[in-house]
Amino acid sequence: MNSDVSTLFPLQLLILQASPFCNIDCDYCYLGNRSSTARMKLETVRRVADFLGTAEISADPLSVVWHAGEPLAVPVNFYMDAFSTLREHCTRPNLNHHFQTNGTLIDENWCHFFQQWSVRIGVSLDGPKDIHDAHRVDRGGKGTFDRAMRGIQHLKDAAIPFSILCVVTREMLDQADRMWSFWESLGVNCVGINVEEVEGANLKTSLSDSRDMERVRRFFARLAELQGTSPTIRVRELDDMRRHLTAPLGGEVQRAMNRAGSIINIDVEGNISTFSPELLGLKSVRYGTFAWGNVHHDSWATFTDNLQFRKAHADVLAGIERCRQTCGYFPVCGGGNPSNKLAETGTFDSTETQYCRLHIKATADVLIECLDRELGLNSEGISNASCRAVEAQ
Repeated sequence: MNSDVSTLFPLQLLILQASPFCNIDCDYCYLGNRSSTARMKLETVRRVADFLGTAEISADPLSVVWHAGEPLAVPVNFYMDAFSTLREHCTRPNLNHHFQTNGTLIDENWCHFFQQWSVRIGVSLDGPKDIHDAHRVDRGGKGTFDRAMRGIQHLKDAAIPFSILCVVTREMLDQADRMWSFWESLGVNCVGINVEEVEGANLKTSLSDSRDMERVRRFFARLAELQGTSPTIRVRELDDMRRHLTAPLGGEVQRAMNRAGSIINIDVEGNISTFSPELLGLKSVRYGTFAWGNVHHDSWATFTDNLQFRKAHADVLAGIERCRQTCGYFPVCGGGNPSNKLAETGTFDSTETQYCRLHIKATADVLIECLDRELGLNSEGISNASCRAVEAQ
C-alpha cells in the first residue's frame, strides 16, 4: 500500500501520555484505563524524537502537553531524563512543555523542575470547595479541593504562573458570579471551560439539552458581562468565539481535533493516534482501536497506511461535510469533535452532539448578543452576525 501523507495537516500539538494512571477518580473522567500504572520508557521517548524528525510541523516551538493521565503521578526524575532525551535527539522543532495536572501532587521539588524547564502549568480545578468536591474525588470518595489548593499555593510561592481548567456541571450553572470571584482570588489570567460531556469512558452527564441549554447560555452570558467589567481574566471559550465571529469574511474555523495530523497523540506504549486525544485507549465496534501506528516502527509517512485510520478518517471527513451542509453554526465550529460524535452516536460520520449545543451554540449565541450590543446590530443568524461585525469594525 502506498503511504499518503497528503491526508495529514502539519502538526500543531503533541500529546504525550507518560502514564494513564491518575491518583484521583473524577466521576466524569473520560479515561477508562486510569488505574493502570504503566509508564513510558525512555526508549519510547527517544523514538518520539525520531518520529518528530519525520513529521511536517507547523509550529516552532511545538507545544508538548503531558496529559491523558495525571502527569505528576510519574516521578520528576522521569521527566528530567525524558526532557533531556527529547532535547538531545529532537533536531527540530524547539519544544515547549506543558502539564495539565489536578494539582494535588505539586510540591517544592516539582516547582523547582517547572522553573528549570520553563514548564507551563494548567491546573484542573472546578471551583470553590463544594463545587469542586462534588465530582473531583480521590479513590476513597473524598474531595480533593484542599490538596489541589495546597499545590496551587506552592505555585504561587514559587511565582509560577498557571491557568485553570474547569468542568461545568449542573451545580455550577447558577453561580457565575461566585466562580468569577473565585478565579480572581486565585490571581489567574486564563480560564478554560469544558462543559461536562459524554466522551470516552464517560457515558453520562449531569447536564441535559432540554433542561439546561438556557441555563448554560445564562452562565456564559454572565461570564461575558463580568469579563466586560474586569477584562484581566481571559475566558478561553468566550475569547475564541469572539475571534471566530469577527474573523475576515469567507473564513471558517479550522478545528485541530478533526484535522488528521494537527494533533498527534502518543500513548504510554508509543502507539500513535490523531484527532481528539480522548480517543487514546478507546476501542470501538466500528473502528477497532485508535492505535494507528507506533513510534517504535512507524514514521509520519507510514502510520497513514493503517486501514483503521483510513476508515476513521473517511468518516471524520464525511461528518464534517454533513455539518457544513446542515448547520448554520459551521463557520464558527468547523465540524465538531470526533470523540463527542463517537461517544454520542457511535460513528464519526454524524453531525450535532450535545457538546455542540451546550458548548459551541451556547457561546456563539451569547457572543452574537454581545456584538449586537457593542456594535448596534440586529441578530439574523450566525453568518450575518459574523459578517456585520466585521463590516462594522
